[in-house]
Amino acid sequence: MKRELGVEVPFTGFYNWDRFLERAELRDVLDFITVCARFFKNYSFPPGRGELFRTRWLTEVARIFREEEVQYSVDDRGGVHFLIDSEFERSRASTIAALSNARYANVNAEYSRVESALGMVPPNGKDAIRSTFTAAEGLFRLIFPQAPRLTGSEVSKHLQPMVQRVYANDRTALGSASKILSSFQAWVDAAHFYRHEAGTEDVAQPPIGLAILLVSQGAAAIRWLAELDCLES
Repeated sequence: MKRELGVEVPFTGFYNWDRFLERAELRDVLDFITVCARFFKNYSFPPGRGELFRTRWLTEVARIFREEEVQYSVDDRGGVHFLIDSEFERSRASTIAALSNARYANVNAEYSRVESALGMVPPNGKDAIRSTFTAAEGLFRLIFPQAPRLTGSEVSKHLQPMVQRVYANDRTALGSASKILSSFQAWVDAAHFYRHEAGTEDVAQPPIGLAILLVSQGAAAIRWLAELDCLES
């Protein structure tokens, strides 16, 4: 732990792990899980038992996370991740899949930062919102190179005519899409609150529930923009 994380473990004739876990910062506790998984994997006595020890460790950690209903999950390599819900994970995976075309490589790279931001301890909701907005803006300007930035007025100016063309032969879809267009404009305006610094000493983090909502709605908008782009290409 000292070598990997630079933290001291209380020693009173033996290493007092109980005291360490009670007093450590949350980030060190979560990193402790990963360090232990790596240690067990490389453990050589008895020979060949390291993988068994690691599997038992991760199984027990996962059980504790479930029973205590904490917002973290552990993967099969010992990495600990901020857990929101299965619907959010499906949405994130769907957005990444929608951006798999080489045309969207830059957009996908920016959106992929969302996971890293939410995986910080504590989660960095502001950076997650910013990455989502930057990805949406990058995609918007890719589709509409003449648009200088992503704003509500630019959405109305450029995206509305596109929506009317795409759904011209389906009045029901056009009516529904027009309402979605309005909600996208509202999302753009809402995300702008966290795009710029508040001018305070403390980091102005959004409530995590609000951050997840903004990221989720932004991801849905990104998928829709990518679909519209494909339909017009």
